[in-house]
Amino acid sequence: MCKFIQNQYIYLGMIVLMLLLTSDICRAEFTIEDENKLGREFYEQLEQHQMILHNKVLTDYITGIGNLILDQTTRTPFKFNFFILDSSAINAFATPGGYIYINKGLLLVAENEAQLAGVIAHEIGHANARHVASIISKSQKLNMAALAAMLAGVFLGGGGEASAAITAFSLAGSSSMTLRYMREHEEEADRLGIDYLVHAGYNPSAMVDFLKIMKQYEFLSKTMPSYLQTHPGTDDRIIYMDGLIMTRYRQPGKNSIIGNLCRVQASVPLSASELSRRQRQLETSLAKDPQNTDLLYNLAMIEDQLGANSSALEHLQKALVQSPDDHEILKSIGLLHLKTGRYEQAQNYLLRAKKSDPRNDEITFALGKTYFSSGKYREALDCFLNIRDRASNEAANLNYFTAMSYGKLQNKGESHYYFGLHFKQANKKDSALFHFREALNFFPPGSERNAEIHRAVKELTAGKDKQKRTIKKDEQNSFL
Repeated sequence: MCKFIQNQYIYLGMIVLMLLLTSDICRAEFTIEDENKLGREFYEQLEQHQMILHNKVLTDYITGIGNLILDQTTRTPFKFNFFILDSSAINAFATPGGYIYINKGLLLVAENEAQLAGVIAHEIGHANARHVASIISKSQKLNMAALAAMLAGVFLGGGGEASAAITAFSLAGSSSMTLRYMREHEEEADRLGIDYLVHAGYNPSAMVDFLKIMKQYEFLSKTMPSYLQTHPGTDDRIIYMDGLIMTRYRQPGKNSIIGNLCRVQASVPLSASELSRRQRQLETSLAKDPQNTDLLYNLAMIEDQLGANSSALEHLQKALVQSPDDHEILKSIGLLHLKTGRYEQAQNYLLRAKKSDPRNDEITFALGKTYFSSGKYREALDCFLNIRDRASNEAANLNYFTAMSYGKLQNKGESHYYFGLHFKQANKKDSALFHFREALNFFPPGSERNAEIHRAVKELTAGKDKQKRTIKKDEQNSFL
């Protein structure tokens, strides 16, 4: 964890230095074009340093909630984008240009979807009201590097001497304006956010409930959560929103609309230390609610990653008793059996999972691997070919297992062809070319497969020829 934080500070310094060298002093008016530019530059730096989690399940989930909330807004000056940051700090923030970032740490502590939606609605409120543009416009000499430092301090969690010093440097000599800006804009973001939340159909009390959870974390850990550091005036915010709920937003709302928050939380990638901490959190929650299906499932997923296969299987079986047709539970039990070499049991559970969710490609792929491991190569191949055009995320492994299945069935031409695709996907050009050229021996000229292979070979050799020309040109230049 310490190493991760150190790396973040290094990346932060690089971000600030880059913007300092490339950014001009901002004009008095910070336009929407300026916001889009700064937001994009900041995002690209996060992307370059691999600080954004590219997990389709997580991104689709928060984007779905975000779009549901955006449908209720009357003014959206930006095209909004939603991202999960690979940080265990409990925080979320909006940067210029409609970029909304949710730390994975915050995603894990939300107790229901409405609480997470409340956080997202609040950040959309900040963006729609153009709060960052407001503070920049009030400053005569605040450049993009200073703003980037402030935002990076927020995204690092708002804590620690390093981020505090950077933030102080960003706004040196204007601390009173910073305090007033934060309190004024927090109240406006709450007012906008709770209105968005209610009109989207969510329970308005969820916004207050989440703040109370943050206060509880502060009491139990003796340290202030990052969210409270970067979103000040918590007690006043709770009183203010309680008043709004009692007087203006009295209608009940839903705690879940899209659904499956607990299952989404199970998809959050965690380090070894984070896994152990998450395991303890789930065990504590499960002790209070021992029959909770989602808690049992989530704990099993953590135990699986920690290598505690027996305990994971035990918790999955308990979850299955509560929800016998749950395809995620059935799939996970099947995968555990596959991992431990119990192929018949794996097949049985995966077939049940496929019956519950026939179009789930992940289940079909797992079933194919189970068939292959148990020597049922024809059945395995049918599974792999069935999802061939849709399983883009698993393309490399899918091509590998397809090639292996064809090989076991003595179809050498197709086996070489799919090995070629596998190595092409893995960017191993020489191996790909070898298998494609071998495959040509099995497909006559004029056939569709022959034409596909020639196109692949041409694409690969064109890349190699271009690389050779570049190397040769560099060698020539070195003698000039």
